[in-house]
Amino acid sequence: MKFKTAAFALLLSSLGLFSSCQDDISNQGGSLVDGEVTIIVDSIPTNIEAKSIIRPAYDARSTTKLVGRVEVPEYGKLDCSFLASMYPSASLNIPDSITAEKIDSLRLVFFVPRKSLTGDSLAPQQLSVYRLNKQLPADITNSADPTQYYSEADIIGSKSYTLSMLGAGDSTFKHSPNIRIPIKLPKESAIELYNAYKNDPELFQWPQNLAQKFPGIYVKQTFGNGCIANVSQVAMLLYYQTMRNAYFKNPETDSMEYRPQVFRDSTCLMISSPEVTSSNVIRFNMSQTLTSMVNAGKNVITTPGGYTIDMRFPAKEILERYYAANHGRLTVVSSLSIDIPADPIENDYGINPPPYLLMVKTSELADFFQNNKIPDSKTSFYAPYDSANKRYIFPTLRDYILDFIKDGKTPTQEDMEFSLVPVAITTESVDNYGTTTTYVTKCSNYISGPSMTELHLDRAIVNFTYSKQVID
Repeated sequence: MKFKTAAFALLLSSLGLFSSCQDDISNQGGSLVDGEVTIIVDSIPTNIEAKSIIRPAYDARSTTKLVGRVEVPEYGKLDCSFLASMYPSASLNIPDSITAEKIDSLRLVFFVPRKSLTGDSLAPQQLSVYRLNKQLPADITNSADPTQYYSEADIIGSKSYTLSMLGAGDSTFKHSPNIRIPIKLPKESAIELYNAYKNDPELFQWPQNLAQKFPGIYVKQTFGNGCIANVSQVAMLLYYQTMRNAYFKNPETDSMEYRPQVFRDSTCLMISSPEVTSSNVIRFNMSQTLTSMVNAGKNVITTPGGYTIDMRFPAKEILERYYAANHGRLTVVSSLSIDIPADPIENDYGINPPPYLLMVKTSELADFFQNNKIPDSKTSFYAPYDSANKRYIFPTLRDYILDFIKDGKTPTQEDMEFSLVPVAITTESVDNYGTTTTYVTKCSNYISGPSMTELHLDRAIVNFTYSKQVID
């Protein structure tokens, strides 16, 4: 569709009227403004060539760690566990008066943000924790074999639990943002770590030093089905006994007395952290429903892992239309976007489309995640899922097409090959003189839980807006 800009037409009209009323003003330079500006909004329904493919190995390093199992008829079977190195506290942070005899116990505490789960929160579960016998490599992926890093004989604790807070008190239920799963570890391990802190403090100054003595943990579900937890953090807490003065009610005299009492206190020895290596171990057997959809030519995306989509973006066709409409004219490209309809795949577990999709040149996909890049709006872009209108819109493709226009080159097949991958986006907003600018600070594979969607690339719409000026 074409629109003549009313403001520009009005400007030309007023210039002509002004000239006719004042004959003494020169018309020199009038030809620089005489002409017509047309804004073209080209909406191109496009049947984009695409196919769903499986990338078996991908970067599953994340601050979110998954543990549990679900089996959903429309989705498939998902089994999640994780390997994690630990980040040490630089000091023991307990009074010097505390000796090994006063060490009480050692616990691993798993923090699961409330509502951060998939499945039935009341389903009974059990997880087990194993001590690693080998350091984790920095390039570990989701397909890692955990048996290369641990032995079943190295179990250090297990715990039965549910992810419900029905048994919590009113205060805990109201104020606690996390569900905690504590696992008591052998007291011998508590004494061992306490002595290590006292005798060799250098061991805990750097994660590399700690990994030599304590490479990390492997956590897997050993009982239960129907629920997957998102573990935001794992902390190892050392509990000890200490003496403090406090008021105490003497039952014999019914009076308050201020005297020493034994209290139980704790300190954090180490935590899971983005600064050290950890990786989800994900085993996803897709359902026959998804497989049949893909075999029928439908475009399906799933997480964690499973299907992504490779597609051919029609840059060549867009440029042909652009050049055909603008031969010999001055043009300014305003915007280029693509609108992709996306439907949820019906299920009873609340499995929805992923919150964001990354559109990145296929030739740059591996490098994008390996080097922790963020979308640059030239060869990589991102779009949030619009649940109200059931679509992903990538609005910032202008610079991608401008590179071809400026250089006058024709896109190669590699230039037009893109991958659509579910991602997690982290943003940061900056206020500056009354305006707020939002920046993307992190883009990683989306592995926070199961998701699935069908993209209708046969009904995708490319919106291309530019203006052209004809000089008289």
